Amino acid sequence: MAVSINFDFEPYINSYKGRTRIKRALFIAEHCPSLEVEAYHFAVNDIKQQLSDIELYQACIKKLNAALTRRNEPMVDIDAAWVDATTKKNKRNLEQLETELKTCKTSVVKESIRIAQTNLGDYYYDVGKMSDASKCYSRTRDYCSTSKSILDMCFNMIKVHLEERHYVHVHSYIVRAETTPQIPDKVNTISRLKCCQAIASLFISDANRYQTVAQCLTQGVALESSHLIHDIMSPNDVALYGGLCALASFERSQLHDLISSNVAFKGYLELVPHVREIMEYFHASKYAACFSLMENYREDWKLDIYLNSHIDPIFQCVREKAMVQYCIPYSIVDLGRMASAFHTTVDQLESELVKLIGQKGKIDGRIDSHEKVLYFKQQDQRKKAFDQSLGLAVEYEKSAKALMLRLNLLKSNMIVQ
Repeated sequence: MAVSINFDFEPYINSYKGRTRIKRALFIAEHCPSLEVEAYHFAVNDIKQQLSDIELYQACIKKLNAALTRRNEPMVDIDAAWVDATTKKNKRNLEQLETELKTCKTSVVKESIRIAQTNLGDYYYDVGKMSDASKCYSRTRDYCSTSKSILDMCFNMIKVHLEERHYVHVHSYIVRAETTPQIPDKVNTISRLKCCQAIASLFISDANRYQTVAQCLTQGVALESSHLIHDIMSPNDVALYGGLCALASFERSQLHDLISSNVAFKGYLELVPHVREIMEYFHASKYAACFSLMENYREDWKLDIYLNSHIDPIFQCVREKAMVQYCIPYSIVDLGRMASAFHTTVDQLESELVKLIGQKGKIDGRIDSHEKVLYFKQQDQRKKAFDQSLGLAVEYEKSAKALMLRLNLLKSNMIVQ
């Protein structure tokens, strides 16, 4: 894909910390040819500065040289001195950490064993051995004696499972962390957990997953926690993920509350003005402006490592919601005017409406293809009122019978002791 004029790599990537920054740089390099050399260079330098992962470094150099070759540019040599020094450092650190762990196990002090296991897990995480890191972090479970140590274990397991894309396990440890008694620094802790839950929810098979993501980010992430989530997602991502998923899943009243009265989320939206404008356009039924602005940023959003596969489904959900909302007040809709409102052709609109009527059952109507008019089935208001009255009568009868039964039981002194 060609990079959009809206995407600026350096400010974007610098809003992240830790491994997620490197992962995102590599994802952009693989999905955007015009940025691949810059992104690979960034990833290579960041790995050398932040990690001790020799395999990842060598793989990045290989991909960078392949990109340079395609451009007939000179290749980059592997930094043999860094590889050699890092190999020796890793070996020395591993021996030291294993010795410390053995010593702590001999002393039988729970907290010392937990710290030693955590340090060994941190080492494996740093060198890219996620399976070994997961085992070490998991072993600390038996030595956790405080709420803080339980949360540390949960967050360590979450970061490893996010790295390995084991999203079901991520959800399990989030639930465990949230049920920890007396959570220290509760606001910031919950905010970080909600960011992790939002990412995991995108990849768990659930019809309401976009609603779950939106609820996590719009209701669970405090504005004062924005500086503590960069290793998971950026504050801009809170607005982007939360805003798009809210458009795809929230009711109109919920969107109104989100835009007008949710102080924390409004603060995040200020960081990404175009997402705020899209939400305002949608709420004001200015669909042409809304979808035009969304299309301007579609390719940019597809460079996000987690949103990439969800952008097209989210766009489709938002478009279908808009069409349903547009039709609600009318009994007859002129397809020409509706096409103009959605900035599309009549034929394309008709094709979309056919799917909403026939395949998805979201619109109850018929299309006159000759006159280009959409007719809605008129509901018999008298029958509707009669059915509602009958339903209330049935409920009243059930309640009356239950009340009479209870009175008779009390009268007969039939009480369960």
